[in-house]
Amino acid sequence: MVRMGRLYPDDVDAALALSAAEGWNQSADDWRRLLRLDPHGCFASRAGERLIGTVTTTTYGRTMAWIGMMVVHPDQRGQGIGAALMRLALDYLSRLGIPTVKLDATPVGRPLYESLGFVAEAEVERWQGVATVGDAPDARSASGALHQVAMLDEAGFGADRSALLEILVAEGVGDPLIVHSTGASPGGFALARRARVATYIGPLIAASAREAESLLDGMLARLAGTDVCLDLHAGGPLTREMLERRGFTRRRGLTRMRFGSPSAAGVGGLVGASAGPEYG
Repeated sequence: MVRMGRLYPDDVDAALALSAAEGWNQSADDWRRLLRLDPHGCFASRAGERLIGTVTTTTYGRTMAWIGMMVVHPDQRGQGIGAALMRLALDYLSRLGIPTVKLDATPVGRPLYESLGFVAEAEVERWQGVATVGDAPDARSASGALHQVAMLDEAGFGADRSALLEILVAEGVGDPLIVHSTGASPGGFALARRARVATYIGPLIAASAREAESLLDGMLARLAGTDVCLDLHAGGPLTREMLERRGFTRRRGLTRMRFGSPSAAGVGGLVGASAGPEYG
């Protein structure tokens, strides 16, 4: 018998096995972060004591939420388990009064989300390569910059992600990188964190292509010699050409989708790279 319920910290190893089998980059630490951000909003499907499916939710203020880590074991697909998990997540967010819910859909998952009422908003691309040192960047490492990062992110992403950013800054690879635009006001920021396969660069928010390129080069210099990846936003300040010149290759495409009230959050022109498919 299949049971639906909460996902718990003791489930992290089994959840990681599910996501790793899909080739996803999330680590055990990523799973733990999601459970810390909303321990009541992460759900699981079980066959007996065996974990066979998961979905997570992360709320950003009271205006929007993000759904991530929607995965069902291949042996259990075709039984409606994914749809049941999604309804659990959407019902939970509805009870909280969240008007807008978004996610990044794989090509395999998109038909399920469309059947539940999600609509496509934007395209996201996973790019990966080995970090190399390029031109000297203008971006500078900034300790104690959480408040600055949170303000830049809310202006660029369009929702209050301060709780998420506090964790990512504390657990990231080095301090945030900040780039300043004309007048010495911050023009953007970038973070990075270790993951299962490749170090993840993101989020990256920038007011212009020049600033986005400077932030990218700053991160690549910091991570030189290691495998890195990021999720590029089509139409944002980062471009495919910038990544190709630095030896990156495109690995897959995702579709950013929305359920509920229209919102510009997560699809604005200042978003260069995502915080991750599980975070937006």
